[in-house]
Amino acid sequence: MRYVTVVAYPAEEGINRLDRGGNELGLEYRAIHRMELLADDTVAMFAEGRGDVEGVRRFLSESPEVFEFSITGDEAGFFSYTRYAADDLTRLLMEDRRKSSYLIDMPIEYTDDGGLRATYIGTEAAFADVLSEQPAGVRIEVERTGPYTPGPRDVVSRLTERQREVLQAAVDLGYYREPREATHDEIAAATGLAETTVGEHLRKIEATVFSSLHVGTTDR
Repeated sequence: MRYVTVVAYPAEEGINRLDRGGNELGLEYRAIHRMELLADDTVAMFAEGRGDVEGVRRFLSESPEVFEFSITGDEAGFFSYTRYAADDLTRLLMEDRRKSSYLIDMPIEYTDDGGLRATYIGTEAAFADVLSEQPAGVRIEVERTGPYTPGPRDVVSRLTERQREVLQAAVDLGYYREPREATHDEIAAATGLAETTVGEHLRKIEATVFSSLHVGTTDR
């Protein structure tokens, strides 16, 4: 079993009208946690982002392509469920996934330079299907590949290079020791980043790590 991580870069106008609307509102998308092409040719998407929540609500309520939506959170961070009419490119991408034997390791993450990072799990033959054709309007770059081993290594592989740098500095400085021995400001000094940027990276790192854990319930 192997994995390949690719980054897809849509054209400047985005993948579809909803994507373009989000760009115009200046939203910072973080991740797509679930995305399905439904039998009625609509797409159901559960995503995470940050930005003008009220602007998003207005845009979605006025968009004829959107059939239903729900948003939870505020400008500092929100989750959204949206069901909207499938466009040609999204339909192509989702139908290709149905026809192939690979799996997508969710979530799909937005990169700092406007790309979408997705990790596929399967065989080398399945990856050939992923990379053989690049849909018009999307540029795809292979970021890394190798044997797939579930566990902590897989969680770290889902972090961006900058997130791994911040995590390493946080561990080295004692940020995760008890009691805590480092601050965001000290990590910022070690990495050359702004304190607010360090805080944002740590929140994303922790969200990625915790989302990989499967915690069962215990009856009392």
